[in-house]
Amino acid sequence: MRTRVEPQVRGERLVGKVLEAALEELATTGYAALSIESVADRAGVAKTTIYRRWPEKDDLVLAAMKCVADDFVLSGDTGSIRDDLFALLKRFRDFASTTRGASLMRMMQVEGVASELTELTRRMRKDKETVPQRMVARAIRRRELPRGTDPQLLLDTLFAAVQNMLMFKGETCDDRKIAQLVDLVLVGAVNGGGRRLRRAK
Repeated sequence: MRTRVEPQVRGERLVGKVLEAALEELATTGYAALSIESVADRAGVAKTTIYRRWPEKDDLVLAAMKCVADDFVLSGDTGSIRDDLFALLKRFRDFASTTRGASLMRMMQVEGVASELTELTRRMRKDKETVPQRMVARAIRRRELPRGTDPQLLLDTLFAAVQNMLMFKGETCDDRKIAQLVDLVLVGAVNGGGRRLRRAK
């Protein structure tokens, strides 16, 4: 009896399959224990297939983490900074509430002190920082926020609040709580509390 041969996966389907396997490995074993071999086994592809596109482990992990960020960072323009932040925070809440999301968040907490993972996180944030910058720039043009408002400070404050509730306090974070958090942060930002601080000379 002939063994059934799986059709070869190429192009974007191959990329998606490998990145999905990398995320599963990250969530299951963590960054330090992840290997190209384990990802290849999970994805059902040859190691050389992965190495051709991602020569180093860091390249693969960074690509996988960017995919995760895309799921909740990329957003449209609702016409209101409040609605933009509300929609963004809901997507983050939904991601962090999944089994995979919670595992990846814990992995970042436990292994975040590792220099390699810290550098990867910095590179990913730099790649995605144009999204909050555009969001805040639109709000400034609409005069919803004062000039000089720090986009990353706004998002870091909101994300940290949701993460604290879900991961450390074990509480739920429903839509009403998200709206409350957004309103709280925006009140501070509107009154100048979100401006970038000048570096001391």
